[in-house]
Amino acid sequence: MNPETLYQGATDVFLAKVRADFDAIEDQALTSFEAYKTYSLMGTDPMADSLFTDVGETTEDGDRAVWRHIGTTGVEGSGKRSAGGTYPRATFIRNFETEVFDPDEQDANSFLVPDERNDKEGKKYATILGRAKKLLIKQNRTNIQDPFEVFNLAFTAPSDMPTRLFVRGNAGLDGNKTPLNERLISIQHARADGGATQSNAVQSAGNARAFSDDAYFAAREQGATFTDDVGEDSPRFGGNTTIIIPPANGLVRAAKEINESDKVVGSNNNEINVHSGMFGRVISTPSLLRSKYVSGVTDTNKWFLVDESSRDAETGCGLVCISFVPLETDVYRDSGVDSVVYKMKQTKVYGFIDWRNIVGSKGDGNAYSA
Repeated sequence: MNPETLYQGATDVFLAKVRADFDAIEDQALTSFEAYKTYSLMGTDPMADSLFTDVGETTEDGDRAVWRHIGTTGVEGSGKRSAGGTYPRATFIRNFETEVFDPDEQDANSFLVPDERNDKEGKKYATILGRAKKLLIKQNRTNIQDPFEVFNLAFTAPSDMPTRLFVRGNAGLDGNKTPLNERLISIQHARADGGATQSNAVQSAGNARAFSDDAYFAAREQGATFTDDVGEDSPRFGGNTTIIIPPANGLVRAAKEINESDKVVGSNNNEINVHSGMFGRVISTPSLLRSKYVSGVTDTNKWFLVDESSRDAETGCGLVCISFVPLETDVYRDSGVDSVVYKMKQTKVYGFIDWRNIVGSKGDGNAYSA
């Protein structure tokens, strides 16, 4: 822990021994955070937290060290027998296991403020400075941004992802624990029974399809073709759908027009808009403009549909947040150095365990990686 630097910038006249009273002072950190949290563009909703199911912070035995999700499915073929014949032997299939370990790195910060520093600060300035509040603002911003990293890195190989993100089946497809290494959006999602791979990447002639009303409906039709890991029909996107898009390239306007216009926008024949009212909501946020953790990931044409109507009782729609260490804050006096310490920490990781509730596209017209 390093003591807080006394000099904080040329405009910080309060710490330049100017102690005049003031009528108002702007807390830019708070202003920035509130603007970010309540960001709205044409009625969009920036909060993704409800898409992610929080699977809990601790077990009955204490702090959680490993979180496991084992995918199970039915049997491979129910078989047939003739009268008096033998019963065919059924094969039960376990499709994958996702093991997520508590990462060593925590989100953590602290201020160490010497008593001499506190003595020299006027009460009004100390209140406005609000060191503990600044720590919470910083952490809350992270908690809003991190869920969107799952979408920012939806087309990125799992090996290139930061440790705070995890992917389905990273402990293996079967008892051999062969890593799946599947992107959230992929043209080759494996099936446990060895059947044909499936794609939740929306394409046009093999390339990433740009968002439009036709692409939107094609994505819904694509979701209707999904099967489970033994080849049984597992259709999605038959009801209301959430769309997730960055505030760029006219995507928000296009989404609103598709969802709320009575007529097809730009049509010469005044056709009825059959897509009207089919979105549950539109989620758009500046956090989708670029990755926070992986440099160079700036896919501003990407778009995703999430089927929230098909939810598992324990894992929601397949997007999961695991709280290994819940948010902890503390303020105490360190007598050894005659200082007040403000600190906070938490450990949260985000990822997906089922891709079938999500379809998407990079939207740039380029070919997908496998």
